Amino acid sequence: MPELLKAPVTPAQQARDTLLGALVGLARATTSEPKTDDTDEVLNASLRLAAQPDAPEERLQRMLAIVQTEKHRVAPGCATCAMPCGNTNDYDFVRLWAAPESIRTLKLQMLSAAFALAQKRPQGQAQAAVYQLLFTLAEDWDEELLTPVVQHAEELCRE
Repeated sequence: MPELLKAPVTPAQQARDTLLGALVGLARATTSEPKTDDTDEVLNASLRLAAQPDAPEERLQRMLAIVQTEKHRVAPGCATCAMPCGNTNDYDFVRLWAAPESIRTLKLQMLSAAFALAQKRPQGQAQAAVYQLLFTLAEDWDEELLTPVVQHAEELCRE
């Protein structure tokens, strides 16, 4: 698992967690709203940047703004909704770092698989898996539910 997948201590690591949390929100937005022509590329480019251990905080912040803009394009009503459901909320990575070790390990494996798939410029089933991985990060699932998601993503990484 990449060394960068640890609880953040530097401003750049905190920016990475914020960016990844926004990507979860974007992925979740696509479950109820159609993607734009740019959504896949924004998502994958952001994952590729977040996977760089030395990514500067400024670049991560710029990419965060792009992701937020894309999420508002995908689900424009969510930003001004009078009764927000929370389905498109960004994920707070504090939840991941505070999760039980077994759950945290599985979710970090999912994130690592999402990084690997994004590097391959995925299409079809592999692209759908990236969305599924990000969506699932925000779910409070147990090991039994998370394990098949991890296994499927790791199989796609080997293809």
